[in-house]
Amino acid sequence: MDLLERAGELKGMLVDFAMSPRFDVELTAVIWQSFPGGVVTDEAEFTMVLDHFALQHELRSGGTVVEAFVTANPELPDVERDMLLDWRDVVEGIFEVRGKDRDAVLLFNFVDELTYRTRSTLGRKAFTPLRKSMIVVGRVVRVDSDWVVSGNLAAFPASARDQMLAAAAQEAMRNPAAAFRNPEKLAEARRLMTEQHDLFVDLFGADLIVVPGSEVPGKVTEFYHHVARQVRPDAGPPDPDRLGLDGEELLSAEHVAIHFVPGEGLSFYPDFHLVEEAFVNPALLSRRRYREALTDLLRDPDTSPEPLRQLAARDQSSANVVFGKLLKRKGFRWDTEGEALLRRHKPGYFDGSQLPRTVPLSKTLSDALQRSRP
Repeated sequence: MDLLERAGELKGMLVDFAMSPRFDVELTAVIWQSFPGGVVTDEAEFTMVLDHFALQHELRSGGTVVEAFVTANPELPDVERDMLLDWRDVVEGIFEVRGKDRDAVLLFNFVDELTYRTRSTLGRKAFTPLRKSMIVVGRVVRVDSDWVVSGNLAAFPASARDQMLAAAAQEAMRNPAAAFRNPEKLAEARRLMTEQHDLFVDLFGADLIVVPGSEVPGKVTEFYHHVARQVRPDAGPPDPDRLGLDGEELLSAEHVAIHFVPGEGLSFYPDFHLVEEAFVNPALLSRRRYREALTDLLRDPDTSPEPLRQLAARDQSSANVVFGKLLKRKGFRWDTEGEALLRRHKPGYFDGSQLPRTVPLSKTLSDALQRSRP
């Protein structure tokens, strides 16, 4: 049997499995979250919600429905098991129809700027309504060397292109991992991050500075103005309202560390001065505020290990005492145990999975985003 035909059969079996009593409680919760009052009023939207539930939703017991399906069907050939597990890697996009190729349609994803040769388990008839330059929104998954529609495609006329480009730009900025499916965009982002890191150091003298919370918007505006002037010397400062720095916790904090994380971008650590003071006087860790500030900085998997490395580098003997007190481990030595400690709590910074936070937008996306703004 053709693998695409088999994929259609397996998808039907997987959907039935996802809607079985085994997952009723969790699927019901997802439906209530997705539809007001738990009432499904749009069949196409429900199909997309169900597709996400079957392929990507993290179950309370761990894993996903598709993984549970594979486990429950050990008789599946390896090629089918591998295909099903590959479906966890869904590409959600806003696509432009670039043409057709026999039973497939060529979809250019505005979000990652890659082209996907896409087929349907329903055959070429599924693409009959599509015309070149139309826009479709949907999900595709891998089947053999091609991609296949997963769920429904929502089609829009070519006249919606500008609106959809702006939406794609917003999605790329909101979800960098989706844009970085394109290795060229990832490489470009890392190059820009290296340049911006150097510009931050050039402007402030270090890649980590500590300022009163009220000064954070001014410092960030100053930095991005400095970046813009490298491209255009007469560039004006950016609009502070578009920097996304209106968080009350950030602006009201006594002091905030602004850190340009190499390869990643700007990070902010409210009350960082408490951690600095604890490294100067480890006895302060007996106070709850100081202990919680250090614990949060160490255990947050999304914060860079670099601030702790920098603090430890100032005085390693102090770092030994600080972490010994925090971990209640006498004889802790930063030089032999520090990196292992950071790896345990911040694995993403050691396994290569950490991505730049800023996505370099193509001129097409950037212009569309600018036109969409009031």
